[in-house]
Amino acid sequence: MRFLQRGAPPSQHLSARLVGLLVLTVHLLPHEASAQIINVQSLAGKPVAEGLSGRIDASGNLRAGNVQLALGAAELQLFHRTGRNVVMLSALGSYGLKGTTEDWAEEPFRERLFEHLRYRRSLTETWSLEAFVQNEYDRWRRLKLRALVGAGGRFDKKLGKIGHIAVGLAYMAQWEKLLNATPVDQQGIYLEHRLSSYVTGSVKLAERAAVTLTCYLQPNILDWSDLRGLLESAVLFSLTDRLALKLTGWWAWDTAPPATVRGYDINTTIGFSFTI
Repeated sequence: MRFLQRGAPPSQHLSARLVGLLVLTVHLLPHEASAQIINVQSLAGKPVAEGLSGRIDASGNLRAGNVQLALGAAELQLFHRTGRNVVMLSALGSYGLKGTTEDWAEEPFRERLFEHLRYRRSLTETWSLEAFVQNEYDRWRRLKLRALVGAGGRFDKKLGKIGHIAVGLAYMAQWEKLLNATPVDQQGIYLEHRLSSYVTGSVKLAERAAVTLTCYLQPNILDWSDLRGLLESAVLFSLTDRLALKLTGWWAWDTAPPATVRGYDINTTIGFSFTI
């Protein structure tokens, strides 16, 4: 692979090739809607600097002519570290309209908001405790409210100078309310108990190129056949010290989705990331 640094051991070359193959596989999957799980493990391969730091991601798509489409998305991530304590805020939103050659549709085909706040306390160089709260709205997944709280542990390990891997496991209580209730859907707000497990890692391919892979599994503790998952890859090409080109692809699935909602979502996105 051209991005490998010269003089790297054969094992590093093989690991980077395997990572690259998996990334390519995810990014070539077809395009669908929006994920059931949001990846909040960004910057897995970078230590959070003391004080305030963060980044802003933005992307858009505008078409005219035979097909009319306007789609915009933005994501904000903020980190604040004081010694062993790290607070992370992640927020994103997206909005999209479609139309014909004559007029735009009255309703958007995408309307989504998401906020996640996480606190992490390091116990040792490798072990830490986490607690988090989250809120989500997604009109076209019929999700009026998904609010959750959770807590658990995390294990971090450096892979020499080229990478980093982390594993986390947490319990979370989740409240949901659906839009446009149907006769087969539960009415009002209902409570679920889930485990949230994740593995995330990053590998530096070159001085200005890195790849991050993340996998989530969230089974329902009371019904293990009810499983949500996410596989996401992201490739970051640094253009300057603060600006980077970002290519992201993910595949999410839900074995027990609401009525009229598909059980899987697949997406690829190209955008820019600006480090604060």
